[in-house]
Amino acid sequence: MSSPLADDPIEPRPEDGDLLRLYARFVQEHWQDVYTLVLRLVGNKEDASDLTQEALLQTYRTWSSVDPNSSGGYLKWCYRIARNLSIDFLRKKKPRGAEDEELERSVDQEALRPEEVYEHRVQAAQLREALMELPVMYREVLLLRYQSEMSYERIAEILDVPVTTVETRIHRAKRMLRRKLERDA
Repeated sequence: MSSPLADDPIEPRPEDGDLLRLYARFVQEHWQDVYTLVLRLVGNKEDASDLTQEALLQTYRTWSSVDPNSSGGYLKWCYRIARNLSIDFLRKKKPRGAEDEELERSVDQEALRPEEVYEHRVQAAQLREALMELPVMYREVLLLRYQSEMSYERIAEILDVPVTTVETRIHRAKRMLRRKLERDA
């Protein structure tokens, strides 16, 4: 997903009133993506909500220091802030696990038979547990790639690592997930 702000050459200046308008538009367009990333990293809705608010507040405070013409622009900056806050949080506190309704929100359960719903819940719980066991550096690349549907290049920009590092981390993360799921099966 590409942010219209990332390619927007308008540099906000507090004196012309654009800062608040651009920031409000940014939050409206991207808060859910930031929240979802943080939720997947920390595994708890309340903590994710708090961290997302803090990330957006820090983004606002540093808005004028971001070069809107740089690769990724404001969204990249906000993702980095959210990621760093999440990692700091995880260092201080062990994650409590993602909540089932958040993991299952994309499933149309009305179209499934009860046994299929149950099977999906079991698989989702197993995947959630295995994902939460991964080190953060592997968990975050999987989430950015498959949940946020970002390209390897975009992930590399956000994490400030070479594309080859992203490729390696995704490969290793998939292998670790596969082993965990096979072990628990």
